[in-house]
Amino acid sequence: MRFGDRHSRLVTYAKVILPLAALSLLSVMFLISDRVDPTTASLYADVDVEDLARQARVGAPQYAAVTQDGSTLMVRATTAWPGTDDRSGTRAQDIVAKLDSTDGLVTDLVSKSGRIDPAGGPIHLFDGVAMQTSTGYRMRSAVVDMTSDYGVITAPTHVDGETPIGPIEADWMELSRPAPDAPYNMVFKGNVKLVYQPKE
Repeated sequence: MRFGDRHSRLVTYAKVILPLAALSLLSVMFLISDRVDPTTASLYADVDVEDLARQARVGAPQYAAVTQDGSTLMVRATTAWPGTDDRSGTRAQDIVAKLDSTDGLVTDLVSKSGRIDPAGGPIHLFDGVAMQTSTGYRMRSAVVDMTSDYGVITAPTHVDGETPIGPIEADWMELSRPAPDAPYNMVFKGNVKLVYQPKE
């Protein structure tokens, strides 16, 4: 009888203790899983969590405009987000721009970064800009500015590249139209160096 009573007590205790122990273990597991340190979470992420939370980004944006002389301007980027400083405009990365003029000239530009004013203001390209025209000009500059109303392209800093008659470098360059019905002209100023290479 004593062995039976002892066995009955053990079974009764087990029915109470084992479920309590299981609940305790589950509670500890949930508490540990909820303790996430936000300062160390970004160390294991492939993206900047703080940057994404601070900025509203737009993927693959496009901007189109028609200049006063009827030329079309198209600008594309991989990513764009609102500017955070006092200057107006939208910041963008990996920009591809195309100016298709009414006289048949096509100008393509590529830059790593830029600033676009959706309200029709200037387009500022920087971080290395490459420009190529359908007439055979291939130019490079650190900065290029474009106007969306007149379609004027300006490199206010050092520019170098290839022309149909040879390599050139200068302190300043502008691609513009002297009149709405005139063809586009590319003008170089400031320490212009052109190496003439006549075609054989």
